[in-house]
Amino acid sequence: MKTTILILTLMISYTVILLATRWMNKVRPGITTYKEPQPANFKMLNYLHAISILMMILPALTTASAPFFLLSFPDKINMGQTIAFLTCFGIIGFFPWTRMYHGDQKTGNTILPLPSIFLYGSLRLLFLISYEWFFRALLLTDLTSWVGINYGIIMNVLLYAMIHIHKSKKEIIACLPFGLLVCVFTVWWQSVWPAIIFHLQIAIVNEWPPFQKIISLQKQAAL
Repeated sequence: MKTTILILTLMISYTVILLATRWMNKVRPGITTYKEPQPANFKMLNYLHAISILMMILPALTTASAPFFLLSFPDKINMGQTIAFLTCFGIIGFFPWTRMYHGDQKTGNTILPLPSIFLYGSLRLLFLISYEWFFRALLLTDLTSWVGINYGIIMNVLLYAMIHIHKSKKEIIACLPFGLLVCVFTVWWQSVWPAIIFHLQIAIVNEWPPFQKIISLQKQAAL
């Protein structure tokens, strides 16, 4: 009974995040794909991140059985785990993300103040940590308790891909192997930190190009 109630709570949070993301993409198309990195778009992204962080943390506050142990780093990491992690880290680092995400990007003459960049970066960091906590700790743990580990992982990966429905087909398809990868590492390591590190790595590689252009424009304007 407790598991069912928690899953319902998680589904409500998931639905709110999905609807909020889709609504913002409808109001400002491309806002979460950085096609139009304008100040107003980053302001809306800050609101979306704040709402999402709240909805992803809230379910953990409503239950006494939240898997907080997954937030700790493993005490022991064997050689196989280390090699697998470093291999995946290297593959993600050298993957040609630029071709996938930035082919039609328009930065124009966008100039963002440094405080705005810092605020966005801080919320983005908290968002990604909360995101992996929500999907790979709360949701994965309760789905596996409900339907078993195999079906739990499958459902987790499908829900993860579905929440990217507003993005390109390439990114939605990429969510399937990546979702499976981070689920496997979470179960294998009994920690969400591999998933957090992989997701942060993708975010940095993916989002740095537009910020690099914006910062360059800002420096040119200051001269």
